[in-house]
Amino acid sequence: MNWSKVEIEGLERFFRANLINSVTGFKSLCLLGSRDAAGRENLAVFTQVIHVGADPPMLGILFRPVVDGMHSLANIRATGWFTLNHVLEGEAQDAHWTSARWEVSEFQVTGFEPEYLPQIPAPFVKGSRVRMALQPVREILIEENGTTFLLAAIHYLEVPDHALKDDGFADLVSAGSLAGTGLDGYASLAGLNRFTYARPKEKPRPI
Repeated sequence: MNWSKVEIEGLERFFRANLINSVTGFKSLCLLGSRDAAGRENLAVFTQVIHVGADPPMLGILFRPVVDGMHSLANIRATGWFTLNHVLEGEAQDAHWTSARWEVSEFQVTGFEPEYLPQIPAPFVKGSRVRMALQPVREILIEENGTTFLLAAIHYLEVPDHALKDDGFADLVSAGSLAGTGLDGYASLAGLNRFTYARPKEKPRPI
């Protein structure tokens, strides 16, 4: 199948959403942990997390237009903290369940358990192998569709020793992290290739 821009815009809404969300490829899969000003915990699955820079260490998270029942961005604004926790194999169903609009904390209705570390007021997911705590830096409103791109600074990072290479590379296959695709797709990671730094006259070699 192929579509022109006009044909894409004319597709049925949910078909178009699934198509455009999935053709971008596999993405990072994280559970975002937050807490509101009254201490109520929230957990939500996110695939729109990207690397922004390492100096200083920053990530970017895309939030859909905020409507009633969506708490993550409001909690971040209220407390200035949140966590990102990689999802492990066997946890995909519960991770997806967090996308429902619960009236109670997702920690209460899924198999995930909150865990707190000193000086970090946002909840981590206990047992997650790759996780980090972040603070917001700046919000950018994307006027074309009402989404919000949040720049956030990494204040704490945790990677298991067995998944950390000597050069600092985090081997997420060894860590058991899952990937996400589309709005409801979850995939296991299998195999990993790395290559030396690419130069015009020197073909990269496997590491």
